Amino acid sequence: MEAADVDIGCHLAGLHLSSCILNASGPRTNTEQQLLEIARSSAGATLEERSGNDQPRYTEIQLGDRTSSINSEGLPNKGFAAYTEASLLRRLRESAEPAGKPYILSISGLSLQENLRMLDLLLESGSVEHLSAVEVNVACPNVPGKPLVGYDFPQFEAVLKEISAHPVFTANPTLALGFKLPPYLDAPLFDAVAGMLNPLAKSKGGVLGYVVCCNTLGSALAVDVETETTVLHPKGGFGGLGGPVVRYLAMGNVSHFRSRLDESIHVVGCGGVCTGEDAFAHILCGATAVQVATQHRVEGPTCFYRIAEELKDLMRRKGYKRLEDFRGKLKVRGKDSKL
Repeated sequence: MEAADVDIGCHLAGLHLSSCILNASGPRTNTEQQLLEIARSSAGATLEERSGNDQPRYTEIQLGDRTSSINSEGLPNKGFAAYTEASLLRRLRESAEPAGKPYILSISGLSLQENLRMLDLLLESGSVEHLSAVEVNVACPNVPGKPLVGYDFPQFEAVLKEISAHPVFTANPTLALGFKLPPYLDAPLFDAVAGMLNPLAKSKGGVLGYVVCCNTLGSALAVDVETETTVLHPKGGFGGLGGPVVRYLAMGNVSHFRSRLDESIHVVGCGGVCTGEDAFAHILCGATAVQVATQHRVEGPTCFYRIAEELKDLMRRKGYKRLEDFRGKLKVRGKDSKL
């Protein structure tokens, strides 16, 4: 099968993507140069510039040839205005290869009011015309003194309703809305969250286009046995665990939500995507696309091409031409069958 016969493009919440391999918000998305290098940014933004937590706040964990991470970054970024300035948005559009890559803005205010104010500013500034989607992070475990919204269901339900009802989406019906979720661990929790998300589906007159499964797993602790101290400083040394060690949990979240969510709400897999095989597994579990976080930080933007080519090679070997040929078609192993 020729390379041209393999298509890894997809449609995510109405957006056409030439590749299903995306960068996650956070790693290497803070500066203009980093955004220009990837030219498909879902850059993390807050209302005001935020320096993040005190150092040291990031460490890598080597397990074999795979690199995982624990971070307590605290969402460092240059502030909302820096990522929505018209000239930057134009430069990102012009530098995109191929042309037409979407610009997804990730917001993570310290309150619902901050998030709503950022959406107000998108309307007031006119910069919304340059955006393809807004991704709201309700899953960051690394901001001291702030609850993780995705685990506080009454607060989470209020956030979902207020954000999805904002006029920026009614005034710009092609603007996609996504939510980045924390990892969930029990079936009743998936049921409860799906129950809050489904009424917002486009097929039911809502504006919710996708969810990301999932952010880092909080309360991880790295210990230096020589100094007898924590490796990280913020929050007593606790941070969010990411990379290959959470891949199986992330795929479980993808599968659980794909089986529960309205078909018009797409699921994006995020967690431990380091290779084309990892991307394939996420898509097999039901992901429309995948995001790369820790591996992007470790390897840089060249990882997107490598992972995409590895995915294509695997699809050729299996005889698949499109992602739809295997997306969501994971089979349960038969009883007493051998590996």
